[in-house]
Amino acid sequence: MAQVQDRKKSAAKAVREEEFTAEQLGWRFAFGTALIVGGYIAWPLIPLVIASDLPASLKGFLSALFGATPFLTKVAAVALMGRPAYQFLKKTVFKRLRWKTSSPAE
Repeated sequence: MAQVQDRKKSAAKAVREEEFTAEQLGWRFAFGTALIVGGYIAWPLIPLVIASDLPASLKGFLSALFGATPFLTKVAAVALMGRPAYQFLKKTVFKRLRWKTSSPAE
């Protein structure tokens, strides 16, 4: 019975959350989104570092740094954007993914 009450409380919280648009969230939303997307640009650089004539220790350091860049930029983006903007981004992305992957009604 306690689990049912907890679910009802959390459902009520979700309903009360304020809706935001991208315009209301402003430059922080745009910059945070650019950080998240831009963080993945580092991955294609890893093969270039490995193929370079750099010392092995520097290659290892740069490869690790470029490998961790998407995670680090996500953390920075969430800190910059704040919770409302991050929730808006998640909701928007997941809504589009569900729309793309849903099967057409027959």
